[in-house]
Amino acid sequence: FDFSALTEVDEAIRMDIVTVLPNEQIAIAVQELDTDDAVYILEDLENEDREEILAQIPFQERIRLRRSLDYPEDSAGRRMATEFIAVPPFWTVGKAIDYIRAGEDLPERFTEIFTIEPTFKLAGTLPLDTMLRAKRDVVISDIHDRNSHPIKAEIDQEEAAQVFERYDLLSAPVVDASGRLTGMMTVDDIIEIIQDENKEDILALAGVSEAGLTDTALDTVRARAPWLFINLITSILASIVIAQFDY
Repeated sequence: FDFSALTEVDEAIRMDIVTVLPNEQIAIAVQELDTDDAVYILEDLENEDREEILAQIPFQERIRLRRSLDYPEDSAGRRMATEFIAVPPFWTVGKAIDYIRAGEDLPERFTEIFTIEPTFKLAGTLPLDTMLRAKRDVVISDIHDRNSHPIKAEIDQEEAAQVFERYDLLSAPVVDASGRLTGMMTVDDIIEIIQDENKEDILALAGVSEAGLTDTALDTVRARAPWLFINLITSILASIVIAQFDY
């Protein structure tokens, strides 16, 4: 079963599927997912089930997942992936390339690597095209970009999307309150955020709430009836006012 597909389906359908699966199977599956996808599944579970699943995950990965789950819902920290490549700025390009080639737990896709200080504070970013054009003996601190536009993990995901739009970013580092590198966001995350926010805005303008695929007709009526009633009352009031000036 491909658990990554669960991140693309309606929330109600996802919950129906996850609730019938044993926690042991979910624990095995989330270990194969990127952190942001794993969090997407875990955040909807009951606390008891979530803790039971996390207890079955290796310590290092469990810590990464807990860190993401500790951030508020709809924050950049919730949407970030904790799989990234970070190296010291005093390394050479050749050493960094060898390190990347030898790595087994690499992100599925990445366009840049990050440089960090000994305290894990973000020092800069190095695009892959810049690194590959440089000679092996070049020190990374001479070519990395210190103006890396980091995103604070606590900010709302919509603010993170605005940073991507403002600086035309493909990816960006996510830092905690102390400036330490904790994850990264990519443009595909931002596209999903923009689509979700636009959908919410359109529904809000229409005065309705989102209806799930599994919602019954009665659920839909209950969700929309108050707004339809308000619209009816305002329309009646408007027609009365207009009638006062109709001679």
